[in-house]
Amino acid sequence: MQVKSPIEQLLFATVRITTKVPGGTGRGTGFVFQADIDETHSALVVVTNKHVIEGASEVELHFIRSTPDGQSPLLGQEFVVSCSPTSFFGHSDPDIDVAALGIGGTVDQLKAQGVRLFYRSIPAEYAATPAALENFEPIEPVTFIGYPNGLFDTSSLLPIVRRGHAATALSVDYEGRPVFLIDASVFPGSSGSPVFLYVPASVPDKHGNINLGLGPQLLFLGVVAAVHQRAVPVLQTSAHSIPYVNELLDIGVVYKASTVLETVQGMIDQHQARQAGSN
Repeated sequence: MQVKSPIEQLLFATVRITTKVPGGTGRGTGFVFQADIDETHSALVVVTNKHVIEGASEVELHFIRSTPDGQSPLLGQEFVVSCSPTSFFGHSDPDIDVAALGIGGTVDQLKAQGVRLFYRSIPAEYAATPAALENFEPIEPVTFIGYPNGLFDTSSLLPIVRRGHAATALSVDYEGRPVFLIDASVFPGSSGSPVFLYVPASVPDKHGNINLGLGPQLLFLGVVAAVHQRAVPVLQTSAHSIPYVNELLDIGVVYKASTVLETVQGMIDQHQARQAGSN
């Protein structure tokens, strides 16, 4: 497979996550993200939701192997990285469902052992800024990638790409929280999926401006965390009790890219503080 276009590269930005939990196995999505530490160093991390790893005794990150030169994926060939859930750094706000794990050292160690992983990291520069979000409508089409209900191509190991629309204004914090809603079918296993706004070349923004000469734009909007549900009454079985079932509303909750940047920066700050304390 030739990995050239932006969307093709995004297929290799996600990581399938499985967890060992009491009584069974959990599943979710993560993605590879890269942020600068200083002018010469950067942090390579896997981002997911706190609830994906919560209560797990072990977390497994499923990568696709690379050819020895690192240029092409070996589709169908998997390498699993095991880690402890305590290795993840959670956003400092307990109500913000974002967590990150540094993997740069692991990637380097594996490479020294002759194991190369094929992935594409999402640069921090792709994260949508508040100013950029002001240029988009509340009904912008969005793309998100992951493993809904644990579904993926078991032959190639590639994830599932899905589309939807923003359901609230991207520039506004929904219910006063750093989230927005998307009109899309979000299922368990999609938690941790990165969400993107893909703007083809020469498409006007909401002000009618067209940036001629620019290629397609790809903006990282945030990370899927949950889906809205509603309680639906079913057949009444007695005069005093009405059972309910939860029905998915096809409305997903997405934590904004700013929360990912904050989480990764918090992890970097903690690491640097520990290094300073040991010197």
